[in-house]
Amino acid sequence: MSLRRKAKPKPVQQKVVDHTLRTCHEVEGFPVYSERTSSYLGTISDICFSLKGDCLGFILAQKRFLHHHHALLRACDISSIFDDRILASVSSEQLLPLPKSCFTYEQMKMKLVKSQEGDILGMLEDVYFCLDRGIIVAYELSDGFFSDLAGSKRQIQRADSLVEVRKDEIVLNG
Repeated sequence: MSLRRKAKPKPVQQKVVDHTLRTCHEVEGFPVYSERTSSYLGTISDICFSLKGDCLGFILAQKRFLHHHHALLRACDISSIFDDRILASVSSEQLLPLPKSCFTYEQMKMKLVKSQEGDILGMLEDVYFCLDRGIIVAYELSDGFFSDLAGSKRQIQRADSLVEVRKDEIVLNG
């Protein structure tokens, strides 16, 4: 009979990461409120992405007397996303002007998506992004109207890939 000592279990700290994926189509039209003052900041009209594929934030439409004003709510300023509204950690004075070198979901949707080699991948239906990490995670592509009726949409996983948005097409680099 051998004498073996039982090893004491060591507590291991684990880093639990909870990343919530959202789609552009899902958050369009959501009202945004300031967490501090509970005041209405605007309605999400579009999502803004950098040329590197990072999610910069939401474009807010703010109704003024005779015209609509647009401002950028940065992704890092978003506190919570609920089923019917978004809370932000900023006030209306802290919203930023729209950046000049970016592209929006409105510019990208329903465009033809190609690989860097020129292969046609489909038409862009939606973009999956992660606000926690601030990146585009995946693209939802369609082969057209009739394949949509059959329920066959595809996801292309392209985390951290660059995107080039042209007049008639989108090129995925990576």
